Amino acid sequence: MINIFKQSELYVFNDGLNTYRYTSGMRELNIDNNIYIKESINRSAIKRDASLSKNKITITMPITNEIVQQWITPDITKYLLVDIYTLDKKNLVTMAWSGRLTQTSTSDKEMTMTFELLITRAGQTGVNDKVQRNCRYSLYGERCGLNRDDFKITGNVTSYKNDVITVVFEKEVPNGYFTGGIVQTPQGEQTFIKEHSETSITLFRKNQQLIDNLSKGIASVILYKGCLRTLDSCNTFNNTLNYGGFPYLPLEPLNSGNSIV
Repeated sequence: MINIFKQSELYVFNDGLNTYRYTSGMRELNIDNNIYIKESINRSAIKRDASLSKNKITITMPITNEIVQQWITPDITKYLLVDIYTLDKKNLVTMAWSGRLTQTSTSDKEMTMTFELLITRAGQTGVNDKVQRNCRYSLYGERCGLNRDDFKITGNVTSYKNDVITVVFEKEVPNGYFTGGIVQTPQGEQTFIKEHSETSITLFRKNQQLIDNLSKGIASVILYKGCLRTLDSCNTFNNTLNYGGFPYLPLEPLNSGNSIV
């Protein structure tokens, strides 16, 4: 039985360029001159666990949804945020949860998206960036600032076995050039490169489009130069001004690791 007195929820998605607004209610809503489109959207329960890593939710939407269509072939240099609000019978809006997309799972009819808690956007105490030696930015992402088309090389895959592909590159590159980089099929599916040695490329996961392409005789791929997230590696891109790490942190913890407060 449908509970018509259940609170409606508002979902605001943002990918850095566009904002998408939906409601799980029974009709389209206009709130503060913002239109919330009625959508068949479901989510898992919101947890309040002391361990932040466990405070995840899943959001399920139809495969025809505009956002879902964009993430069927995800771009690993982009992100998706969601804010969830409750709307009571008096149209009072209250933020319930805020998170960042970390994983997707797709079936013929719908996509399930896993979001991790984004504590700083929920107005809670938290750290926005990590203080670490290595760079904390996504390679070719907004804060990295590089245009990946400046560092791409095409190649042809001659074999694929156990997530290791053999590639004939369009030009000679040194060993390790693509370690930490990206391989992309002509259709757009991207996979991180775990290791590069000579013509051998080890992927982090299976690239199904690449497998399907090889079965059809399509061997071409695009590869993007990798980064080890060290200052030296960043220097090979001439991009140290955008380095997101702190390479000169002391090796030993200050005050022997004890609190200085």
